[in-house]
Amino acid sequence: MNSLNIKNQYGEALYRLRIDTHRSRQDVVNHNDISLNALSSIENGQALVKLDTLTMLLNYYAMSLSTFTDRYLTPVTTTEDNFFSSLPIDANFFIFDTRGAVSENKYADEDFKNYQWNAHQFNKVQEGDWFIYRRPKTSKRQFMLFGAGQIEHIAREVDGTCTATLTNTFSFTHYLLGNEDLLNYSWSFKKREREDWQHFFNQYGMTQINRTDFTELVKLGTGNNELLPTSLVAEESAIYNNIQLGNYKLTNRVSLANQRIGQNVLAEIVKNNYDYRCAVTGINTREFLIASHIIPWAKSSNRRLDPSNVICLSPLWDKAFDQGFITIDARTKAIRESPRVRRDSNLRAELDRFAGNTIYLPAVGAPSADALEYHNDVVFKA
Repeated sequence: MNSLNIKNQYGEALYRLRIDTHRSRQDVVNHNDISLNALSSIENGQALVKLDTLTMLLNYYAMSLSTFTDRYLTPVTTTEDNFFSSLPIDANFFIFDTRGAVSENKYADEDFKNYQWNAHQFNKVQEGDWFIYRRPKTSKRQFMLFGAGQIEHIAREVDGTCTATLTNTFSFTHYLLGNEDLLNYSWSFKKREREDWQHFFNQYGMTQINRTDFTELVKLGTGNNELLPTSLVAEESAIYNNIQLGNYKLTNRVSLANQRIGQNVLAEIVKNNYDYRCAVTGINTREFLIASHIIPWAKSSNRRLDPSNVICLSPLWDKAFDQGFITIDARTKAIRESPRVRRDSNLRAELDRFAGNTIYLPAVGAPSADALEYHNDVVFKA
């Protein structure tokens, strides 16, 4: 079992145990040597629980390891539910370039729904084949691979125009950036000759790859290095589509696993909107970027999946924003500090460097005024 599966399995089990025993996270923190942030990361599947921490928590809950395992740990995914093993032997695999539904393609390429090309230029794709999406490089952004899917039906016209209806689509929870994630990737279908990627992908925007590359790239994009449950693929697809359609509601009735999927899909959309940079500091190391909710997750189920209710921040600023030590003015989009910052001279020295600055605003998914007003009035410690 890989580390992601372990994180998810133990995190959800500990969450369910806490709920069943009617304890809040603060209750657990107050009686154990663990921070609120660390406990949240474990329960949300973002961090591995160490053996000594697990032992400490189980002692607190007065439960043995064997009882915990029997009651709360879910069975490991079997190969029968494995996406990779379900791929047909005779399937072909491709990389499809897409800019989404834009005027240049007459809005025909609706990501994860439809894809259009001309058979006179490229005539290798058949119904049942699989693909990975590539967003080509622009003047401001490097190219990226961001999702995958299958060709369900192809409508062919006399002039060679082919319009495919897509199925089994899913978004990557970690977009693969060309000059970062793929810089040292060892391609199987062909050898990469140039560092600048020129002539590597087909000029018509459709490149045939092999099963090995398709499988390895999906593993990188989903974080599933061994087994990818087909149920997870379906859930990621549904959540991504809901976000694109403006259906942002995610209630507590949805399982914790599906809530995590929603958080992961949303986080990558937001980070991409912000060009993988902190809106305050400009830090662009992906490991230091967090999708930070403006109206807290627990306070509004209707806005949980709304990209305009999330800002891309680095850890210190995420924590300061979450705890109300700073806010972002709903009108000016400038950073305001709480008087509480003055109690800690070292913290003040860090935050003062950017106090009063206007945050970076993305072209898509900029923070909404009503969400910021809520943070100004409710979360911010004025």
